[in-house]
Order: sequence, then structure tokens, then C-alpha cells
Amino acid sequence: MKRALASILVSIALVHGATLRADSRAQNCITCHGEPAKHALESVHSRAGLDCITCHGGNAGEVDVAKAHGDALRPLRDARQSVESCGGCHSDVDQMRHFGLRTDQLSLYWTSQHGAALALKNDSDVATCVTCHGSHDVLGVDDPLSPIHPRRQPETCGKCHSDAERMVAHGLPADQVASFRASVHGDALIAKAQSAAPSCSSCHGSHGALPPRVGEIESTCGGCHSVVQEYYERSPHARAAGAKAAVTCTACHGDHGARPPSTDMFVGSVEGGCTACHSEETDKGLAVARRLDTDVRKLEATIRGADSAIATAAERGLFLGIERGYLEEARGLLVRARTMTHTLDPDALDDVLNRGQAMVDQTLENLATKNRIFRDRKIFTAIFFAVSIAFAIALSMHAHELVGKWRRGGVGG
Repeated sequence: MKRALASILVSIALVHGATLRADSRAQNCITCHGEPAKHALESVHSRAGLDCITCHGGNAGEVDVAKAHGDALRPLRDARQSVESCGGCHSDVDQMRHFGLRTDQLSLYWTSQHGAALALKNDSDVATCVTCHGSHDVLGVDDPLSPIHPRRQPETCGKCHSDAERMVAHGLPADQVASFRASVHGDALIAKAQSAAPSCSSCHGSHGALPPRVGEIESTCGGCHSVVQEYYERSPHARAAGAKAAVTCTACHGDHGARPPSTDMFVGSVEGGCTACHSEETDKGLAVARRLDTDVRKLEATIRGADSAIATAAERGLFLGIERGYLEEARGLLVRARTMTHTLDPDALDDVLNRGQAMVDQTLENLATKNRIFRDRKIFTAIFFAVSIAFAIALSMHAHELVGKWRRGGVGG
């Protein structure tokens, strides 16, 4: 225990000492390069003991400009030079092991479309390390202020991918970020701040950024939607043996502008719906879509009816914990049935839909029983109240009669 504590204290002391050294070595740089140098002092690099000299070279102890810069000054304005400078440390196992960081990011970058364009075409108009991470003010990926934090990735990637002029030069559309922001994924990530929502790097990767190829779309989406992927693989849409193409997730749901799923996709006119491909009355696919739509909507409707019945019963003050539990289970089975529609096999849904309907029926049966009991109690209460009042009136009349007789008897005596 003592050794572990001592080790922690030594590590803290080393980091603190490195930060102090970085601060002191950067003071002369701050004299001329105030703002970027100050940003560097607030970065993760400074906390790790890196300073201006580490990346740019020069002589920290000199105050004369020429001597401070020296002959080996590295401005790092060239795209390739900046990538190789960052990679010099981030590919070094000995340096990165202290921070628990991966050392394959540079090699991954060269495999990306960004890196390949830089390496093969010397295209400096591509994203490099500093484009995404910043240069002097580098922050950790978990820092909400970092440009590579998941919720800020649309903004960061959008600096290039929303620039129409730049994208035209590369033969790419410039509306993907806007589409993502309006999508079900963008709403979950940005508007609702859900940590599990996908960001740009979730689908495209980060340092090795690539658009998923057709054969990879299923596994890319399946990384989050694994249950859906399992059902999809059973469907006619999934790639059959020897087939050259398949109806992938994006064909129905979209890619950057992924649409929220709904039963309207079966027979409605929504984009990506079944009728986009299966429009002929004789098309077997249309018949399947109609049956899926009918079966799922039937359970949806009965759940809504039961929910309304519970709300009415609740206004009477009935305890409905069991009934709410039944209905919640029915909702869960409905979610499962919706997911299973990716099999495109209506028969496969029968068991789940029947179980869901059974839960609804049990809910309604229980409600009917409790409503009858409630009604009977009201009737019994009303009868008891009426009898009680009649008995009270009879007693009152009898007492009045006795009092009258007593008074008459008293007067006569």
C-alpha cells in the first residue's frame, strides 16, 4: 500500500515538475508569441511537460530573436511537416506508454483519405492533426471544449465538409453535416446530448477516416444496432451467396440524414419506404410490407386503447400497478416486433405479436374486473347509504312518536 502511494506521489511530482519546466522554458517564447504560447501552456501537452521547443526547436534560454530561433527552427506550417512532427511522438511506444495512448494513429492516418491525398498527391488542402485537434491549444478528447469531443465533431468536420467551394474541388457534397444535424442521430447527439449517440468518427473512424464501403455498411451500423443486424441478416435484403449487391441499411434509412424509423415506411410514401422499390400491386414485396404494416399497427392500436383505459381507471383512484406492468411488457414486445420487421418475414413476428396482444388482453381483463368491483362497491355503498338513511328516518320517527306519547301521558296524569 505504501509503495503504491509512493509511486502515485512520485508520478504527480514528475508531472508537476515537468509542467513547471515547460512553463519556465516557454517564458521567453511568450515575450513575442504571447497568445499561442499561453494557449500551449493550457494544453494537455504542457501538462505532460512539452513546451514550444519540443515541437518547434530553438533555444529557450536566449532572448535575442535570431539566437532563440536558431538554425533548426521548425515553423510547422507545412501540412506534411506538422503531421510528421505530431507522429514523431505519438508513434513512439516509450513516450506514449506513460499516458496509455495508442501509437498507431499516424499509420492509420496515412491509410485515410485525408492522409492518402497528402501522401500521394501532396494535397495540403486536407485535414491534418492540427486541423482537428488544434495546434497550441490541444485538449483531451473527453474535454467538452475539445474540437474532437463527440458533440463538437459535426462543427469540426463541418469546417471543411460544409465548405461548398472546397468540397466541389474534391468532388464531394457539402450538405452531409447539415443532414446529420437534422437526422435522428444528430438530434440524439447534439440536441439531447446522449452519450451513446454516434458522432462523425463513430461511423467513419478518426485518424483512419474512410467512408464505409458497401460491404461494410451493415457491420458499421451493426456496431450499435447489433440486434437489428442479426434480424437483417435473415432477410432477403441481406447479401445472398454470390450476390454482388444488397439492400443495405442506408438504402432505407439514409446515411448522414438517417431518418427515424416508423411503420409509415411499410406502405407510406416516406423516403426510403418499401413502396420506393415495391410499387406494383403484383409485387410480393409489397404484399409483405402491407402485412407487416397491418400486424404491427394492430398491436400499436390495442396498446393505445389499453393505455387510454388505464388512464380512465386511474381517475377513479384504482391501484393499477399490475396492469401498468402488463402494458409495459406489451410495449417491450412491440419494440421487439418492430425490430424483427427487418427479417421481412411476417410469420416470424407472430409469436411476439401474439404475446404482446396477450399482455394487452390481460390488462383489459384485469381492468374490467376492477371496474366491476368498483361499480359493485358503488352500488353497495349507495344501497347501504340509502338503507342507513331510511333506518335513521324510521328511528327518528319512532323516537318522535315516543316523545309525543310521553308528553300526552304526563299531561293526563
